[in-house]
Amino acid sequence: MTIVEKSWFNAIWFQITWFSCVLGRDDWLLLTLALMAFHYWAVSDLRLELRRVLPCLVLGLGVDFLLTLLGVFNFGDQLFPLWMVCLWCVFPTALPRAMAFLAKSGWRPVVLGAIAPLNYLAGQKFGAVTLPLGEVNTMILLVPLWMIMLPVMVRFSQYQSQPQ
Repeated sequence: MTIVEKSWFNAIWFQITWFSCVLGRDDWLLLTLALMAFHYWAVSDLRLELRRVLPCLVLGLGVDFLLTLLGVFNFGDQLFPLWMVCLWCVFPTALPRAMAFLAKSGWRPVVLGAIAPLNYLAGQKFGAVTLPLGEVNTMILLVPLWMIMLPVMVRFSQYQSQPQ
């Protein structure tokens, strides 16, 4: 097991990368890409990592992009910024590591899924995104979506980590 695969390291790396994406956005894109490159270079099995990440990446990007097209999110002069794509490349890496506790019970990812949309409110407070429907309406939409999506993503990350 390499350092990037340890839960404590992954938690710290994920938070640093999250802040790089959300606070730095395009200005810190090189830092974000360097952090991502380090992770993907350092994992012990890149193919396994990609099998864990890709289904979650497709689901998360697809849902967020659709919500952007529907006017739930507004990223200013960009339809869907690259830093958001980077964030979706990073988030799934935490599921089998820093967030491994979610897989120990069926209710944990549902509960955290109800809390996870607060990240979009944080993104709004940091100026990364605007929520044209307002905070309450956006949360009414995002909470049930995430209560479904997060358990599915946890399942993807756990299933893919089992020996084939």
